[in-house]
Amino acid sequence: MLIQASGLKRALGPYTLSGPYGRLLDADVEHFGESDAQAFETEGLIGTPAAPAVLAYLFHRIGRRLDGRPTLILIDEGWLALDDPMFGRQLKEWLKTLRKKNASVVFATQSLADIEGSAIAPAIIESCPTRLFLANERALEPQIAGIYRRFGLNDRQIEIIASATPKRDYYCQSGLGNRLFDLGLGPVALAFAAASQRSDLTAITALIERHGADGFAAAWLHHRGLGWAADLVRDAVAPVFTPANEEMSA
Repeated sequence: MLIQASGLKRALGPYTLSGPYGRLLDADVEHFGESDAQAFETEGLIGTPAAPAVLAYLFHRIGRRLDGRPTLILIDEGWLALDDPMFGRQLKEWLKTLRKKNASVVFATQSLADIEGSAIAPAIIESCPTRLFLANERALEPQIAGIYRRFGLNDRQIEIIASATPKRDYYCQSGLGNRLFDLGLGPVALAFAAASQRSDLTAITALIERHGADGFAAAWLHHRGLGWAADLVRDAVAPVFTPANEEMSA
């Protein structure tokens, strides 16, 4: 409302509450940076006209948080990032410079072909010395095997990946050596680490609203049928949840 330049006013208009993207950027205050762990959902953003402005702001704020404390930046479904030119350039910059700021980048994607076809593929391959490969029964197919070879794997390593058990075995390639390992998560770890379906997210939101953050762990374990583990959690922290509360709420 205070800007006099009409061109600048028109450019900013879409990002105000009167425009289509005001819900993303327009507010009196913000709470970015108040938590040690933060997540940003970019589904529905990448590829839209709002993406450049929103991503530029996120990169700016993330950069200001890098003050030398150990920091981990996780980029899941990385092919979405590679599809956006601005995101790709920022990722390339991060991969080359963040070690100086005591920060690391974890880049995850479902397909190596997504990386190979990217303009920043050389930077990703060079800057990620530790690589974890999922089991892939099609790894021996000539075209796919060729991609693995370009990531530095030999024929024997590709055979190991092809014969590995999906969702259990992972092949690690690093400067310290290479080996197949079994993640071996138990039921309690899987209850938290493998909860990614929409029904899980809906239940998680409901339990947090009902029991609060402090009571969520025990409530979630009961929800997953792990009452014995919920009892251990309840005994280790303040007794903010009991099975009776869950039954009454239900």
